[in-house]
Amino acid sequence: MTDGAQQNGQPANSGGSHGDGAWRYVLGSIAVSVVSGLLYQVHGCSPDTPDPAPTSTVTETMSAETTAPEDDVSSSPSVSAHITRILFRGRDSGNAAYSDFEVDVDFSGLRGQECVIKWSSYYPGKAGQSDTNTGFSGQLSTGLLAHDNESHWNTFAVHNAQAGWMLHVFVYAPDGTLLDQEDGPTA
Repeated sequence: MTDGAQQNGQPANSGGSHGDGAWRYVLGSIAVSVVSGLLYQVHGCSPDTPDPAPTSTVTETMSAETTAPEDDVSSSPSVSAHITRILFRGRDSGNAAYSDFEVDVDFSGLRGQECVIKWSSYYPGKAGQSDTNTGFSGQLSTGLLAHDNESHWNTFAVHNAQAGWMLHVFVYAPDGTLLDQEDGPTA
C-alpha cells in the first residue's frame, strides 16, 4: 500500500516517515557533540588540563635595547575645587523673602562628574560666642562638568533671616569629600 492510497484514514507518505528530517537534525547534532567531546578528552583539551609549557621565555626573546616597563604612574589629574567669589545679587525678584547669591567655583580634574554646592545661613558669634544656625540651608548640583578645568557659577535664592546673618558655602566632590568652603557676605 505504498502507491499513495490511504491506510487507516491517514494519507500515505511516499517520502518516508513523517518528521524524519527533524530527527536526523537532532540526532546528528548530538552525534557531533559527543564526538567533539571525545576528541577534546583524547587530545588533552579539557578545562582541567594545564596550559602547555612555553617554548621560550620573555628574557630569552628580549634584546639588549629593550627596557623593562616602568611602574604604572597614575596620569589622572588631581581633583580640586576653589570658591573664587560669593556675591550678593539683591532681593529675589520673585519673592522678597529671599535674597539671590552668585557662587563662582573653579573645578579641576572633575570632567564628566557632578559635584554638589551646599549653603547654610547663620548668625556669626560675637566675642567668643559660637555661631548660631538660622535653620535655612540648601543645595544644588553642578550637573556634569564638561572640562577638567572649568569655572562654574550658580545663582541661588536664600531665605532671609533677621539682620546680620551670613552665608557659608560648601563644595563637595561626587564621593562626598569636602573640596572647599567659604564664608559669604553679610546680608
